[in-house]
Amino acid sequence: MLEELRRAGGYRRGLAARLAREHGGSARMWERAVSDARAVYEREERQAAPGAE
Repeated sequence: MLEELRRAGGYRRGLAARLAREHGGSARMWERAVSDARAVYEREERQAAPGAE
C-alpha cells in the first residue's frame, strides 16, 4: 500500500475503491489500509523535507 502511494506521489481520491475493484475485498478494508499507509507516507515526507527535525 505504501508503495502505491509513493508511485502516485501521495494520496489520490478513489484509491481505496480502485484497489477494492482490482484486488477484491471491501472498500472499507481498503480505506483503512490506505489511511494507515497515508499516515506513514506523510510522516516520511515531513522527515524528508528540508529543515525537518
